[in-house]
Amino acid sequence: MNKRATSTTIISAAKEEFQKRGYNASEAEHIIKAAKVSADEFDECFSSLEECCLKVLKSYSQELKRTFKKYDENDNCRQRLSLFLDDLYENADSLAAEGHPIFNLYYDVRNLDNDLAESAIETLEMMHEWLDEQFIIMLKTESAVDQGDRLMAAVSGLLLLVKVTGDAQMFKSQLIQLRSWIRSM
Repeated sequence: MNKRATSTTIISAAKEEFQKRGYNASEAEHIIKAAKVSADEFDECFSSLEECCLKVLKSYSQELKRTFKKYDENDNCRQRLSLFLDDLYENADSLAAEGHPIFNLYYDVRNLDNDLAESAIETLEMMHEWLDEQFIIMLKTESAVDQGDRLMAAVSGLLLLVKVTGDAQMFKSQLIQLRSWIRSM
């Protein structure tokens, strides 16, 4: 396997390990075993677990950009916001069981004074800015950012609540309410 393919395999395994164990309880050995690569191959791709996690966060950020680009193909801002909520709805069971991977990593690394915390924050800020942008376009005013703040706060709170309770049905019900709120604007 070439270095790029090995790196991709390791990042995929790291995502699963971080989601399952959390960043703080994960070790390079866990990822190496899950990726079915050697320690030398891991070391060839990443100098540390932190660097591996940075690549995981970068991967999540790229996925989020692609998702938002897909949503942005729709001309209707309400529909774009509904698509965002629909994706959460469709993943409610896994979110209830495991939490949201980006938010989980954020909670794990937010207090670290390093690039991990900064990268996790940047990824969440990207999501927040996209939500703000949708409301600014929809409501045709720069003062609409508080609506994006409200949606981000609601989604963040629901993601935390569903992780704590494991109640996917409650999560779905609340997402339906958020969708109704957006459509009423």
